[in-house]
Amino acid sequence: MSLSPLRASLVRPTSSMSRIPQSFSRISNRSLHYTFPRSTSNTTSSSTTHHAHGHQHAHQNASQAPRNGKKPSPHMVWYREIVPAMIPIFLISTTLFLSLSLIRTHLSHSKSLSESNSKIQELESQLSQLRLEQKRQRVREKRERERILPLVVERVLQRVGVVGGEEDEEVEEVKELPRLL
Repeated sequence: MSLSPLRASLVRPTSSMSRIPQSFSRISNRSLHYTFPRSTSNTTSSSTTHHAHGHQHAHQNASQAPRNGKKPSPHMVWYREIVPAMIPIFLISTTLFLSLSLIRTHLSHSKSLSESNSKIQELESQLSQLRLEQKRQRVREKRERERILPLVVERVLQRVGVVGGEEDEEVEEVKELPRLL
């Protein structure tokens, strides 16, 4: 399995990943101490020393009182400390929300699919039963026609006078006699 460049960067740590905490510390301590990012040609040992030095300098400034002796404003505290701490929380909560939404959508579609499949099976069974009943009805009608057909043919032939015409005349004469009386 070949890894795409994005997956490869996720699997193995890179030099850019070692600078992530340093860049966050620069953002949070921007008003106290700002340094330009080092180029990638520097060694990791020098970047770690600078990284440690940057934190030490930031802690010294944070522990000291501001230049004027004033207390830091709530807005400065908000933007310097709370907002950077909220970024990972926001990312995690967004990821959780989106993943739960995706799971909910998947489960909803799965449920809908299973309900549709069960409805399809039910309708297919009804269709097969109706087809079987229709076939039985056709066989019944065919038998009925076969049974009735000779009787109908005999009646038609009797009316035409080909078969049993003499018997019918005698029966008609018998029927007419009671009327005359």
